[in-house]
Amino acid sequence: MTRSRPSTLDRREVLALGGAATLVLFAPDWIKSAAPAGFAASMIALADPRYGESLILARSLQREGAKVLALVSDRARLWSYAIEPRLPGSLQYLTGLTLESDLFAFERFAENSSACTCYVGLHDWRCRQRSAHRLSGSIRLDPIAEALVSGKDRWAAKLGAALALAKKDSCEERRLALDCAAPAAQGPRFFVSWLIRWTGASRLR
Repeated sequence: MTRSRPSTLDRREVLALGGAATLVLFAPDWIKSAAPAGFAASMIALADPRYGESLILARSLQREGAKVLALVSDRARLWSYAIEPRLPGSLQYLTGLTLESDLFAFERFAENSSACTCYVGLHDWRCRQRSAHRLSGSIRLDPIAEALVSGKDRWAAKLGAALALAKKDSCEERRLALDCAAPAAQGPRFFVSWLIRWTGASRLR
């Protein structure tokens, strides 16, 4: 079986972005804060260096001012040393395009900081040529759905751009389901995009 290769990143770009995401863990604060200020400046995007789509989404968020961290094998250490120390400061959102197990892990890590998962998107290519997407959350879902429908082979980049502009819609959870022609992901054929949110004094207990 031959696997289609994503047209948005070649192997060299994937390796370069993976290395850059890893280096962010060790970069001094003045380098980390060099990105333009904006809504996404209060966001950390996790990038799994094994998967091109995850790196593409993180790169699109980085352009909007988000900080990118490599999703290393020791998830607990990543949380304790690179994410949790930022909670008393400006961090408001944690996001990524990852495996479902990673979302589960970071939801557990964030439980004691009064975080809430305000968006989850299930992206499924299993047993099909077209992609099925199931979106739920209290943020505006229409821009995310539009990004997936119109994105085609650039769906991960457009999804990242939509998440960078995520705004709370209401306290009620909405759900959307759609099928579109986004090409199959390289690697796993099931990804989860997600957004965990902290607010004000409730970040730490």
